[in-house]
Amino acid sequence: MKVTQKPLIRVALEGRCPTMSLTEVRVRGHSFVIDEPPYRHGTDVGPTPLETMLGALVGCTNVIARRIAHELGVDLKIDGIEVIGMLDHRGIDQEADVPVPFPTIDLKVKATTGGTEADMAEIRRQLNLRCPMSVILRQAGSTINEDWTVSYR
Repeated sequence: MKVTQKPLIRVALEGRCPTMSLTEVRVRGHSFVIDEPPYRHGTDVGPTPLETMLGALVGCTNVIARRIAHELGVDLKIDGIEVIGMLDHRGIDQEADVPVPFPTIDLKVKATTGGTEADMAEIRRQLNLRCPMSVILRQAGSTINEDWTVSYR
């Protein structure tokens, strides 16, 4: 099978940085803030950069899983997603060379479907290949432990 290169999609954001911890980000007419808690010189008006990254994994999991289900003709509702990332802070603190800041990430997905167990296995298989955040984190060396709780209708 011949693989055709599609054009790359430009994703552009801009950030204003009024303090050492606060970043105001704008993209496509939307805005959000990234900040640190007070004990790290922030004002705690938004999630930290690392929380934002893990939040992107949550959002990407929802969007891509549902897209795959739609393509397969499978009714899928994601009821909730929880993520816990275990951060090796030694690299940030310059205590050690840490090639994988998040060695493990636990991702718990609760879903409801009218599909079958085989449908869900295929959705999960494709999700691991197609979710950009999951791909990036795994290629960086993180282990993502997925735990799916699925209610079948």
